[in-house]
Parts: sequence; C-alpha cells; structure tokens
Amino acid sequence: NVLDLLRSMRLVFIVTGLLSMAWDLYMFVMPIYGTSIGLSASRIGLVMGSFSAATFVIRLALPRMVRRYSNWQMLAFALFVASGAFAVFPLVSSFALLACASFVLGLGLGSSQPNVMSLLHNAAPPGRSGEAVGVRSTLVNFSQTSLPLFFGAVGAVIGIGPIYWIMSAMLAWGGWSARREQLASESAKRS
Repeated sequence: NVLDLLRSMRLVFIVTGLLSMAWDLYMFVMPIYGTSIGLSASRIGLVMGSFSAATFVIRLALPRMVRRYSNWQMLAFALFVASGAFAVFPLVSSFALLACASFVLGLGLGSSQPNVMSLLHNAAPPGRSGEAVGVRSTLVNFSQTSLPLFFGAVGAVIGIGPIYWIMSAMLAWGGWSARREQLASESAKRS
C-alpha cells in the first residue's frame, strides 16, 4: 500500500519535498523581501530573473555532472548550495548581491529536478515508480498550496529573515541526510 511506499522511500520524499519547499518559498518571499528593502518591481524581477538564468545554466552542465556524481551526491550539492543561499538572503540588501545570491540558489535548485526524477525511479520498488512519482506530485501540490499560507503567517509574526534561516537549516539537514545516504550506498556497494 501507499504507506509502505512512504516508509521505504521516506528520505527520498523528504529531500524532494525540501527542494520543492525551497523553490516555492523563494518565489513567494523574494518579492516581499525585495519590496521591504526598497527594491523597485523591475529590480525584483531582475533578481528573480537571475535565479531563472541559473537554472538554465546549470542544466547545460548537468550531463557532465551526472556522469561523474551519483544522484545522492547531486542532491546533497543542491541542498547545501540552497541552504547557503537562504542563509545569506536576510543579510543582503543591495541589488547586485541579492541577484548573485539568487543566481547561486538557482544553480542549486536547478540542478536538483532531473536528479529527483531519476532518484524516484531508481529508489522505487519494482513496478511502483509511477506510484512514487504520483506521491511526490501530491506532496509538491500540497506544499505549493499550504506553504505560502504558513510562511506568510509566520513571517507576519517573526519577520522574513528568520523564515530564510529556518529554511536554510532545514535544507542543511536535508543535505546532511542525503550525504549520509550517499556514503551508506557507497559502503554497501564496496561490501
């Protein structure tokens, strides 16, 4: 049943959920943060455009990267890079630095999507990869619906900076977990 699938692929769903949350949080909070530090709408658009440009650039490099690194290594990279970018956002108020941080975040999150799908198919029990993709889609849709409400309410109480840092900590934990999984799978291959 689905609960067995959730149990057996728990870390895969958590990591992919964190990456989706990071993407959604950025798209929701960056315009609010940009307005709060006095950026014009066109500058906020350019900052967010740098994120999109990075997702394009990193996908040009992905074919080489996936030949050299495993899915778990790529996801650990994405999570750690995104964690670093989220940690920096509240400390930056200039347009140029914000665009650079957004570009770095785009490199991290942009590298994750193809690897997420590959990992889902590889980690799913035989004959259940379609079901795994469906569960992931359900989690992503739930995230896209509920997280803006949650982060908006929390941001109204504690401010935007702590939201970025909470997301950074969650991503760092996810990166550490992905790295640990990658080391465990390498150890299993050796023995």
